[in-house]
Amino acid sequence: MKYVASNMYLMLEGDMALLIDPSCSDEAMNILKEAGIRELTILLTHEHFDHVSGANWYKKVFNARVICQRECAKYIADSRNNIPWTFLALMCPEAKGHEKEVEAFCDALPTDAIEADVVFDDSYDFQWGEHKLHLSSRPGHSVGSMVIEFDDKYLFSGDYLILDLPVLLRLPGGSKKDYKKYTLPYLLSVGEQFEIMPGHGEPYSAQGLKYENDIFTKS
Repeated sequence: MKYVASNMYLMLEGDMALLIDPSCSDEAMNILKEAGIRELTILLTHEHFDHVSGANWYKKVFNARVICQRECAKYIADSRNNIPWTFLALMCPEAKGHEKEVEAFCDALPTDAIEADVVFDDSYDFQWGEHKLHLSSRPGHSVGSMVIEFDDKYLFSGDYLILDLPVLLRLPGGSKKDYKKYTLPYLLSVGEQFEIMPGHGEPYSAQGLKYENDIFTKS
């Protein structure tokens, strides 16, 4: 997504699709339509606008369900929280001086309240086709953050495990205390069999992953 370069992940299996952290993408929409998708599952790693902005856009076209952590669901149910201005002001200093362009960008984004169909508190396990998914609540970056283990092979980490960058804990809902207590121990225990699929940046193997000075790096 422009200004924040967030990742969206799309997987197809038969007439089903799994979409993680949706943004509005004509390319993704065309892929879904051409595949004849009948059932769309949308997963939100957390509630920040760059990871949820496309949810309603796809729900208007497909039989879709949204799954997320309970606090994430509460946040996105209020349309005022889905407006990206404050977020961009904190995250994107390069937007300064381009206010008209940024305003046009923001106005084009769907900001309606988003209704989650399945919510959970600590963890949620479900089968998607032949695949097993384990979702677990991991607060710190935001109160409604989660990570997704897919077949014990892929880890969709949201805004955690972004190489060479510290976890951002200063946005509304962020908590250094919760991150240190609930999420960092999990991240330090991630097995080397995983391919890390972060919310920003390129995917990478967990092999050789190191933690130094509050930052995850690769050896």
